Amino acid sequence: MQDGVRPLDQNTLASLHDDTQRLARLVDDLYELSMTDVGALSYRKQALDLADLLERELDTFREQFQGAGLCLTLSRTIQGAASVEGDAQRLSQLIRNLLNNSLRYTDRGGELRVSLSRKAGRITIDFDDSSPGVPADALPRLFERLYRVEGSRSRATGGAGLGLAIARNIVDAHGGTIAAEPSPLGGLRIHIRLPTQPHPEASR
Repeated sequence: MQDGVRPLDQNTLASLHDDTQRLARLVDDLYELSMTDVGALSYRKQALDLADLLERELDTFREQFQGAGLCLTLSRTIQGAASVEGDAQRLSQLIRNLLNNSLRYTDRGGELRVSLSRKAGRITIDFDDSSPGVPADALPRLFERLYRVEGSRSRATGGAGLGLAIARNIVDAHGGTIAAEPSPLGGLRIHIRLPTQPHPEASR
């Protein structure tokens, strides 16, 4: 545009604006990725109720899901607190990244079901969304940095492929595991397991 090769009109300005926003998001995501690398940041861990944290984050996203024509539900089998030792800010970031992932990629009219349970001494969270799904050969690579799935779950609005890499860093830093699987709803399941907070009596 400066050299007069492309016209300076509303279409080229809109395209430039979109490119600038994508670059800004990429810079932000790269910064967050570096900050969540294990050892790059001092995680401020304390006892917290993961169920309460999860419910609060879901409440902040309900309006966005409704606007996108998506149903957002939470199912919990844990009675009382889901106690873990963790960094509340980073765990909130983990939940927001996964909610945004489903919000961006799930077809309108679909749903996201979030399930919270306790199994084998660990807190389990499952994020199950409806179609489109992810090819089986792509599932092991979803947490790689800058990896983008080809096809319907890789739209222009989908970001740079860093959100799930950030999520894995946060889970790793909390001594947990994260995996991607086919969802029974036809989309993607993100399966997270985090250690429960040690009981005071157990450490004596």
